[in-house]
Amino acid sequence: MKTVILAVCTLALTFMATVLVVNADTPPAAPAASSPPPAIPPTPAAVDDLVYAQKFTLTEGYQHLWSKDKPMVTTGYLLVLKVNPNLVFSRQVAEPVLYVGNQTAERLNIGYESGYVVAIVPGDVDLKKAAIWFGTPELPERVDANMVKAEAAKAKTANIGPFTEKVVQDSLTKGKAELKVTTKDDLLRKAAELIKEYSPQEKQLADSLPAATKPVEVKK
Repeated sequence: MKTVILAVCTLALTFMATVLVVNADTPPAAPAASSPPPAIPPTPAAVDDLVYAQKFTLTEGYQHLWSKDKPMVTTGYLLVLKVNPNLVFSRQVAEPVLYVGNQTAERLNIGYESGYVVAIVPGDVDLKKAAIWFGTPELPERVDANMVKAEAAKAKTANIGPFTEKVVQDSLTKGKAELKVTTKDDLLRKAAELIKEYSPQEKQLADSLPAATKPVEVKK
């Protein structure tokens, strides 16, 4: 009888030890999400400020993929905009589209932490006449000319207009001379410098841009 009891106790202890070992090797449960994403602010919404603007010209054009029409880009502006961070929070759904005049802009960074967005605006844009705003959440590649007109009408109704001539001139002064380069990669190298300056929290993103570590070769 004692032998049976001893055997049972031994099996019980062995089972408990096995459970403890298994539990010790089990990874902890994933932590709950820290907080829900911020609500998307109402649109249309103006950007807070035009900080930097530099006109550029490319020898080799590329397609503007942030538009359904996908126009070829050989000229445009590189901009730095001060924005409401909640408008640019990275989401897994459609986000407010950035418009400049009659064109969608290509956002090159997120800008949520810094509040600054670096963007490419393709085409012959007159910054003294072009409004800059965030429109209805959408995927930019689905935005066509008719949608741009509709969003521009909404912005006008909301009294969103161009920046003052002084603001535009100050931004162009910061941008200095026109950037004349060969390809979009050359343009992105300059954009990487701006991201590091205005949104240093995204240095890793800036370093990941094509050829971002090479110097910008400006044509005379």
